[in-house]
Amino acid sequence: MRNLKFMKTALFFLTCFFLCLYLPCKAAHIIGGEMIYEYKGPGSAPNTNKYIITLKLFRDQLTTGAAMPTDVAIGIFNNDNGSQIPGPDPMYLYFDVPKNNEQAVTVNPFPSCITNPPLLNYHVGIFILSVDLPVNLKGYTATYQTCCRIISLVNVFNSMGLGGTGSTYSCLIPPIIDKSPQFNTSIDAICRKKPFTLKFNAIDPDNDSLVYSFAAANNGGAAQNSGNINPAGPPYGSVRYINGNTYLTPLGDQAIIDPKTGIISGIAPDVGRYVVCVSVDSYKNGVFVGSHLKDFIVNVTDCDFAGAELNPKGVSCDGFNVSFRNNNNSPLNKTFYWTFGDPASGAADTSTLSQPVHVYTDTGVYVYKLVINRGQQCSDSAIQIQKVYPGFFPAFNNIGRCINTNILFKDLTTTTYGVVDSWRWDFGDPLTAGDTATIKNPAYTYTNVGDYPVQLTVGNSKGCTKTMKDTITIVDKPTFKITNDTLICSIDTLQLMASNAIGTIVWTPAYNINNQNSFNPLVSPKVTTIYGATLTETPGCTATQSVVVNVVDRVSLAMGNDSTICQTDSVQLNLTSNALHYLWTPTATLLNDTAKKPFAIPLSQTTFNVLASIGKCNTNGNITISVVPYPNANAGPDTTICFPGSAQLNATGGSSYTWSPAVFLDDPSIKTPISIPSQSISYTVRVTDVLGCPKPAFDTVLVSVEDIVADAGPRDTIVVVNQPLQLTGTGAEAFKWSPSLGLNNPGIANPVATLSDNQ
Repeated sequence: MRNLKFMKTALFFLTCFFLCLYLPCKAAHIIGGEMIYEYKGPGSAPNTNKYIITLKLFRDQLTTGAAMPTDVAIGIFNNDNGSQIPGPDPMYLYFDVPKNNEQAVTVNPFPSCITNPPLLNYHVGIFILSVDLPVNLKGYTATYQTCCRIISLVNVFNSMGLGGTGSTYSCLIPPIIDKSPQFNTSIDAICRKKPFTLKFNAIDPDNDSLVYSFAAANNGGAAQNSGNINPAGPPYGSVRYINGNTYLTPLGDQAIIDPKTGIISGIAPDVGRYVVCVSVDSYKNGVFVGSHLKDFIVNVTDCDFAGAELNPKGVSCDGFNVSFRNNNNSPLNKTFYWTFGDPASGAADTSTLSQPVHVYTDTGVYVYKLVINRGQQCSDSAIQIQKVYPGFFPAFNNIGRCINTNILFKDLTTTTYGVVDSWRWDFGDPLTAGDTATIKNPAYTYTNVGDYPVQLTVGNSKGCTKTMKDTITIVDKPTFKITNDTLICSIDTLQLMASNAIGTIVWTPAYNINNQNSFNPLVSPKVTTIYGATLTETPGCTATQSVVVNVVDRVSLAMGNDSTICQTDSVQLNLTSNALHYLWTPTATLLNDTAKKPFAIPLSQTTFNVLASIGKCNTNGNITISVVPYPNANAGPDTTICFPGSAQLNATGGSSYTWSPAVFLDDPSIKTPISIPSQSISYTVRVTDVLGCPKPAFDTVLVSVEDIVADAGPRDTIVVVNQPLQLTGTGAEAFKWSPSLGLNNPGIANPVATLSDNQ
């Protein structure tokens, strides 16, 4: 029994789990909606008002999912305290509202010659609630919540799991006598990447002023399926936008809404379903009444149509050459006929190219026209204005670069025609949205160091508009360079230098300086002095640096000792001095005649003189370098001996000798050792002398050992008288045969022997 009970419990929860997964999918049927209200006069009870609340739900009849609801649950909440107004049924807080009627949504005419037209079959369900509400201060909010938008939304996250992303449709009922606006319910075909319009305009029964804008669509709160639930009170959460879309760009950045008409237009995004939510704000005599939302899923399909679509009111600000193109790139556009409105250009005033370039003959405003498929089926035309006013050159600069100070921006734009009359600055500060200005020469204060991308969009009275971008670097204080610490003589004048500096500068102290406000003043201090430079670029943007001017009365100089070097060696000339500049002579054997301690390679005894100076003060000194030659080492000529044998080595050129290696030598430390080698060997002799050069010289001799094994060829042989016999000798380089009787040449390796009877 216990196991059976466990199995039944598990089966129950498993069934609930799959039911929860199934119901959201079945609930994915409502693709949009709006809720409106209408004040109908005093209520039946004292101190109440009667309202008609109407919910419109839109369903795509070509999708699967639950049918249009037969009734809906509408909750009404008191905006004074957030409490819910109970419905007539004591079991529920909400009002159960039956469907009043259901009808097809009007489909606006498709463009002519459309290919692959979409199938649009939407119904709208009307649910009407009549209710009396007590008079209060802040009015009421009426709400309906349902689950699960259609799966595969492009711009809104919509999980296929439990709950999905639902919808909340509500309206704010203000505490005044009023009627809410009502949105247009017709629908349009929208083709991918093609121009389109969506009619999200509304009609206000009270003739209030209306302002339209995109708004964030609300999610479904706690709704899990298509069944009725008691809705939650305000405020309501937003759906999560994805793929780079936001509620302000629900159809991409090429689609906009007209705030005056509510018409959405532009270039459509790619194929898919998109959640679009529009808010219309009502103003009565300039006083805000309330906001009203319509939330709708727009279907962009892979249709196409021919047409002529031109850029609105183009302006050429760079030259007289203007490129033209049809913004409708449908393959149904077969032929093109352009007229550029420039009769002075003669035959060039027309073109049949798809993307022509026309050179206008003068500045001015021209009306041009494009005819697509002229004289054929699916012909279309468009007329537009082209302005030609070249000579528009945007530019700007800035003064200042320190944090917490006013950075002054100056527009340097020039224009040949018209006047520069519009500016929009973006100072690139990510810490605030208030980093913009619309005046010609604004100022802005940065609070952090760093690089900031500044952008200026500037326009003129002829319609030219361009954007300039530049990156400015903001620092905590100005950066500039001044003269390094230096040394002068007391009779000298020194020029101090401040480089990479803009603004104003003040040098202190005023001691023996010709101009404290010069970037390059002259100073002539008699004692060591620290001069400070304070740079001010703009008010509050300052920095200070200093330089030590060390003053002496004379030049100190102590020369190094005279020395002797071996010929061809280099030597560094040493001295001790506080001088700034040096000049050595003679220069022929010096590597650098202005170095403090230069290297020299004298070939004979030389006395070097140096002039050491600090400004006008100087002194001089001498140092002598004696030069002696290296020992003339000579190990003797190479020699060859026969094994076993000996070789007499004989070195010259010095007073002492050391041979290496010592192997086979009878004495490696004498001038003429004897070598009895068993193999060829090279000897190197180290030679020194007592003539003055302390360094040794070296030379090498080769003793080659030859080991001779003589071979006269085959032993005794018999030959015919007077017939030649070839002899073969091997084992050496030189040969001598004996006796020489009968040989043609006894001194070669292979002589020929010829013997007669008497030999």
